[in-house]
Amino acid sequence: MDLGLKGKIALVTASSRGMGRAIAEGLAAEGCQVIICSRDKDNLLKAAQDIEAKTGQVITPIPVDLEQKESISQLLTGITNQFSTIDIVVNNVGGMPYKRHYELNQEDWQQSFDLTFMSQVTIAEALLPLMKKQSWGRIIFVTSVAAKQPGMLIAHSQRASVVAYAKTLANELGQHNILVNSICPSFAVTDKFYEVADEVAKRQGSSREQVIQQWMKSVPLRRPASAEEVANLAVFLASEKASYITGTCIQVDGGFVKSLF
Repeated sequence: MDLGLKGKIALVTASSRGMGRAIAEGLAAEGCQVIICSRDKDNLLKAAQDIEAKTGQVITPIPVDLEQKESISQLLTGITNQFSTIDIVVNNVGGMPYKRHYELNQEDWQQSFDLTFMSQVTIAEALLPLMKKQSWGRIIFVTSVAAKQPGMLIAHSQRASVVAYAKTLANELGQHNILVNSICPSFAVTDKFYEVADEVAKRQGSSREQVIQQWMKSVPLRRPASAEEVANLAVFLASEKASYITGTCIQVDGGFVKSLF
């Protein structure tokens, strides 16, 4: 199936590993020129080399720290200096530490807001004029089922804010043929998945394996997703085949979320 992505220019943030890298590779496999970014320069360069070797597409790595405004500004300058336009933006950021409300302080909340919300708003708003000029664009926010089914306090609060922003943006940008959607993964096998499992295990006095086993009891498919399974949805939403889908928030959760919507 031709997804109509050949020659499109895509930015995928936090893409040196995990879901971001899988999305970058998926887009490259469909013929996109992909810009990847991460604050881990060594992992970023290795990811670029690996994806290029697998797909034959040019990958542009740009180091960035999404918690720092100046670093984001440098990323955006790098993009506009090297490319005449941008077609696809996949806003993906890492999660915040697993903490209960009484363990959180103002610094935690501000850090989460800057990373999880403001970094994505800043990138989207800066690149929107290029999409408007060509009357075509895709913006995809990789959030979490925490936006729909509360669990981790700080993640739930910030991820829900991103989904609300994306929905409102979709309403405003439809007239420009710019589609905006959110993806809500649940348990996906990434480094963060194991980090949170280890933290929960430490609190409970159990093991990583026991925690994961307990989590999977709440998932009808009884297994976590692979990063590639999340990436498949992102690639589809970026494509011409998803030309009438906007303002949605779609779970990739194996049935974990129990609500109807």
